[in-house]
Amino acid sequence: MGMIKAREVAWKPRAERLDISPVLCTLALSMRSILAAVAVAVGLTGCTKMQARDLIREGNAHYGDGQYVEAIEAYTQAVELEPDGVTVFWNRACAAESLVLKIKDPKRLEERRKFADQSLKDFKTWLDRLEAPEDKDREEYEKHRLVLLKADERCDDLLTYWLGQHNENPNEEALYTRIAKQYEECGRTKDADEWFVKRTEDFPDSPRAFVSLAIRTFDPLWPDPESGEQYNMALDATERLEIANKVIRTLDRATRLDPKFREAYTWRAMAYNQRSLSHPYSDDPEAQTLEEKLNVILTREDSLEAWKQQKALCDIDQIPECDVGKSLEEQGQCCMLPPRPISIEEQAADAEQKALILQQIEDAKGDAVVEENKKKKKKRKGR
Repeated sequence: MGMIKAREVAWKPRAERLDISPVLCTLALSMRSILAAVAVAVGLTGCTKMQARDLIREGNAHYGDGQYVEAIEAYTQAVELEPDGVTVFWNRACAAESLVLKIKDPKRLEERRKFADQSLKDFKTWLDRLEAPEDKDREEYEKHRLVLLKADERCDDLLTYWLGQHNENPNEEALYTRIAKQYEECGRTKDADEWFVKRTEDFPDSPRAFVSLAIRTFDPLWPDPESGEQYNMALDATERLEIANKVIRTLDRATRLDPKFREAYTWRAMAYNQRSLSHPYSDDPEAQTLEEKLNVILTREDSLEAWKQQKALCDIDQIPECDVGKSLEEQGQCCMLPPRPISIEEQAADAEQKALILQQIEDAKGDAVVEENKKKKKKRKGR
């Protein structure tokens, strides 16, 4: 509404320069002389313009009261009286746009499209009729056009727009993510995924590209907020582990390109946390299989790695050691970082135990192969 008021201010000098008296609106055409007829004709023209401006002001009042249909009607009457106007098209476009943004009922989609068409047309007319449009005017037009296309769910038009922007600016990296998100909004998930990957291919030296791909890859790991769980229960442990590993590998690419790219460490900590939740084991040590004993150690390893990512952020920011004279809240997130989940000694002991368990698992597999071969040999003899 602020823009409409600003445009209204611009009309006043035009009306004042016309120097039209309201009395002229009551003059009748006189046949006394050609000169009198011309004078009255001029008066009628001025009267028409004044009536148009009165209707515009009426439309603005309706607009301010949220009566957008009535505002459009008043603006339309003003256009009929003064079809060569400029500002009135902007105002009518804004009123129609307001209706488009309000209409959410699926039963009124046809009505919404009608107002969207009108708004798009009026914004374009306004831009075309400006005597010397500036860059800010064109930007304003594009902004409203995108708002309308999005509000009216015109996926194909939006995709055409963003792909056109990409063709004009192929080196604009941020457009890759915008295009991917637009595909996602249109329900074309596979195309969206391809554009996240395409960004890393076209900008192989961009850590941001790899972090964006990692965030996209991480998405299925988010838990249902209502479940109260820390992981997505719709995926089994193997699926979650595979996704977390892929996220970590992608983020490793980002930090190889820029070791101080902070966001990579944040997401890698989250991925390690998810990986630590993907190693199932029994809570009873006596009942644990060799694989479960290994998973206990792997869980601790991943918890430690998640902690290291958070610690790395403090190191990147060069945050000093905690000050015992201040509260944790006063010193920020790094001082509130939990202690190392396992000590260096415990880490070394886990490494020894892990090597032993892996060897036992390998031996068990070898024994299983030998036993299987014996069964096959016995079966052949039985024939």
